[in-house]
Amino acid sequence: MTAASGLRAARAVCRDLGISDVTLWRWRRRGWIKTVNISGKVYVDLESLVDFNRRAATGEFAKAPSGAAGASRKALVENEHRKCPIVASQKRCD
Repeated sequence: MTAASGLRAARAVCRDLGISDVTLWRWRRRGWIKTVNISGKVYVDLESLVDFNRRAATGEFAKAPSGAAGASRKALVENEHRKCPIVASQKRCD
C-alpha cells in the first residue's frame, strides 16, 4: 500500500520504527494505533501513527519507574531533599 491510501504494511512500519511485531500488536491492543486487516495482511493507519507519535512526544504514554528502578528513583529523590550536615572530619555524607 502507498502513503496516498493512508495505510502501510505493519511489517514495514515495524522495520522503519525499529520495533518488533509484538510491540506493534500491543500498541494496537491498547488502542494507541489503528490497524486494518486486508486479506490476512495487517496494515497500519498512517494518520493514527502520526497521532501516536505526537502523543508519545508529549510524554502521554510515559510511566513512572516501578520495581527496583522505582525504588532507586524514590531513594534518590529523598536523598536530594534531605539535608545532610557535613562533619569537619568527613568530606561526604553517608
